[in-house]
Amino acid sequence: MSAQGSPVIVNPDVYLNYLSADVASTYELNRNISLVTLGALIWDMLSSIPDDYRLIRTGRLSVVLFAYFLARPTVLVMVILAVLQKTGPVSNCTLVAMMTVTFQVISSAAASFLFLKRIHAVYHGSKIVRHIFSLLWVIGVGTSCAVFSSTLHDYREIANTKHCVRQSGWSALSIAFMDPVLFDTFVYFAIVYKVLSTHQMGQKKDWRIFCCGNGLPHFSRAVFQGGQQYYLITTGANVMRFVFSADPSASPTLQVLLSTPAVALTSVMACRVHRNLLIQDLEEACIGNRELARPVLANGRMVNVSLPSQAKSDVTDQHEGAEICNKV
Repeated sequence: MSAQGSPVIVNPDVYLNYLSADVASTYELNRNISLVTLGALIWDMLSSIPDDYRLIRTGRLSVVLFAYFLARPTVLVMVILAVLQKTGPVSNCTLVAMMTVTFQVISSAAASFLFLKRIHAVYHGSKIVRHIFSLLWVIGVGTSCAVFSSTLHDYREIANTKHCVRQSGWSALSIAFMDPVLFDTFVYFAIVYKVLSTHQMGQKKDWRIFCCGNGLPHFSRAVFQGGQQYYLITTGANVMRFVFSADPSASPTLQVLLSTPAVALTSVMACRVHRNLLIQDLEEACIGNRELARPVLANGRMVNVSLPSQAKSDVTDQHEGAEICNKV
């Protein structure tokens, strides 16, 4: 350290030497959380490969399936870019930040779209309700896009170390982080109301019905419990993200501490709940298809069992159902 002028930094290549103690500690914590999120996300994607393969083999191409497979790689790229921001080397901090936000918006939109389609299915007979929630989804996507305006000026390089740090906060960031909480809350309680009011008419209602879905048909209970699982986990993460971003005394790095894990968790839960529900639906269709052609002994001779009309509507074509079952 020189006797005159400003102190000399002993290790100028170490980016933490250019940050204050509090900011450096938060920066390291943010980096570690991003690395853990990346590891957990890779594990989830690898462990679900067999189920993803089953979904692809069914051949049921749709917008929902496209959104499912769009949400998974985009969130992976987002987390990788977030890790790169904190581990370096990065030659252009603003460009990497813009790319990170871009994949974050795409992944969040695809994940919330999967939840939106649930309410479209539950309220298939009400166009007004479907249009209202579709509008809320569009508003949510637009609100998340507003983050782009702050990203252009938020990030800078730490000296010449090829590492990036968030240097300034944005007062409207909490609005973008609060919108997913409101949207998921409206969708969840709308689904709960519709499912319970449809299947529990004239029955005694208690807390077990509301919390566990007791007394509901098997598939309706799966929809109810899957939405409940998604809502409780993702809302907890998004609320914490909102609290951090709304704290005016927090550093700019601390305000976005939970941004990456919250978006990744939302995508993982949306895909997991959708995947489990779809696979369960396929398995029940296969079971119904086998029951449709199952021979039984009646009055001394073999006859085929006929399913009720409602079950037949689930298996619209016996040969098509058999083909799907063979693929699955």
